[in-house]
Amino acid sequence: MRHFTRAMLAGAMLTLLSGCQLGSNDEVQSNIAITKVSTGPLETLEPNTAVKVYYEVDILGFKDIDVDVHFYMVHAAELDTSNGEEAEIEEVHKVGALELTQVSEGSHSFETEITIPDTLLGGHYHLIAQIDPHDDHVEDVEEDNHPSVDHAPFADGEFPFADVHVRVLESHDYKLLDAQFGQQALILDVPDNTDGTSDHHSDLVGYLSADYEGSNLGSTAITAEVLVNGNWQATHFWNAENTAYEAQLTHNFTAGLHDEHIGFDIALDDALLSQIYQGYDATVGQSLQVRFTLTDLAQNAETITDNNVIETEIPLYFFTGESTDTEQSLAKRDAQYSVGLANIKLEKEFDKSYGNKSKFSVGVDLSGQLFIVPTGDPGGRIAGEGVVEAYFFNAQNTLFSISYDGSAYVSGQNTGYASEMIIFNNVAFEDEKYTTKYEKSWEKSWEEEKVLAKARFTIGPVPMSVEAGVTGNLGFELTVGYNAELYAEGDLFHVDFGAFGRGGVNLGLVSAGIQAILTLIDNTFAMESNAGFALVSTSNKAPHIYYGIELKNDLDVISGKFGLYAETIGVKWCKKWGIPYPCGKKTHRYDLWLYQTPSVYNKSWTLYSKEDEIEL
Repeated sequence: MRHFTRAMLAGAMLTLLSGCQLGSNDEVQSNIAITKVSTGPLETLEPNTAVKVYYEVDILGFKDIDVDVHFYMVHAAELDTSNGEEAEIEEVHKVGALELTQVSEGSHSFETEITIPDTLLGGHYHLIAQIDPHDDHVEDVEEDNHPSVDHAPFADGEFPFADVHVRVLESHDYKLLDAQFGQQALILDVPDNTDGTSDHHSDLVGYLSADYEGSNLGSTAITAEVLVNGNWQATHFWNAENTAYEAQLTHNFTAGLHDEHIGFDIALDDALLSQIYQGYDATVGQSLQVRFTLTDLAQNAETITDNNVIETEIPLYFFTGESTDTEQSLAKRDAQYSVGLANIKLEKEFDKSYGNKSKFSVGVDLSGQLFIVPTGDPGGRIAGEGVVEAYFFNAQNTLFSISYDGSAYVSGQNTGYASEMIIFNNVAFEDEKYTTKYEKSWEKSWEEEKVLAKARFTIGPVPMSVEAGVTGNLGFELTVGYNAELYAEGDLFHVDFGAFGRGGVNLGLVSAGIQAILTLIDNTFAMESNAGFALVSTSNKAPHIYYGIELKNDLDVISGKFGLYAETIGVKWCKKWGIPYPCGKKTHRYDLWLYQTPSVYNKSWTLYSKEDEIEL
């Protein structure tokens, strides 16, 4: 039917043009035309797939011109069912927009790359091109800048196009694509070692990448299990809203966001920890197998479930270090001590990262330590450190780093403090002093804005340059000292950063920008520690050492949304006799969400708390 109607139309148009010389090359003085579009042999394509496109351009009567080229995908079924009445094409997608610069007269071959949109229905498409879409150049023949019913050579359907076949999308299908941990290894305390630790802990943190196809979004539930002795055992997720651990993580997918980010914070309970430890062998490398399963909570659940499960693994270690150590491994400077009562070391570390490094990711590394030397030259050392690193588009940046190290010994040797702060890879200040007694308070704050990375994205057909960074405040308020007692107390650091972005395009008739409300990190790390030496006290009549350490943290990481948008004044496409052609103007809006997420991690907890005294 389609070829028959094209032949009729071609005959009619040739009759009308029989006495007209407009199409004769003898009369044409100027013309711009695309003569061929091809992709090479392709299999059925997946959405969001990049495809190479090859096309040929003829320039006549123009020298070194700049000209725009736009590419569209038109569903072939719509053209097969068209008749002689003009009708708008519904299933048409703009997939490319570029500018050719300084093109000389003659025939030229070019290539570009387009991305198959996520919004296609799927099936058979024609990839067509339009050159000089805004009629910036006056030509003798304008009708061959695109497929047209008014250009005789195109009347039988022989306009330039390439056939593309796209997989038909599912009507209702959730998918788990990938799982990434925010740590290099899982390091656990041995069972029943809860001295000084908090019930709120984070064993495994990271994120899942997921996708949805269809138009019936609803709620889903995700569970996580670990493999122990050949059996899958359930774990628990931290729920920031309920401030409790729960057996499953509920997640609502976002319409149009085909790269869903689902953050998780997993804890292993005591019974499960004991089972894992029983099969642990420190002499050989071991990994913990983790399985994530997504379940559709809708009444009419999805029928495709084999892509709802993803398995991964992470290296596994148990921390079995003793609470005693030699002072040489910890002292800031070389000091001589006699060996008597065991030295005491109390320490705790927290090192996790959150987010997708190719978009936005933030890592936190916290540590606090109290070291006591009870005999010889009695003394102690308090140290604390906090580091915040961020990735923007795979670029690593140290946002903030601060360290404090204070020590005191009866002899007066190695008694003093040192502190250093780094902001955006630059040392903000250094402070160091060693004396027989001291007290020092710091209270500093900064408000900073910094561009940290640049990248390029394509939003619909529009290429866009983006720069991203952080804005916010940071600082600390800490008092340290020694006068018969070594102490440190206060907020070792506080950071509050939000991500921002700026974007630009180099195409006419296009507007584009950033959509951003994103909290990157809000973190307060507090440290309170003391160590003293007393001949007598109200609770102890014998000479003794008393000490205490408490590390608290309040952390909220990555919440909000960050994306790009573009609006183009494009072409409205119509059809007649199976031929697509421009029939007006139409504004198109495109959105690319890089992040839409609730808080990936939101928790206030005590990393470590311990106090005691030892008789000398």
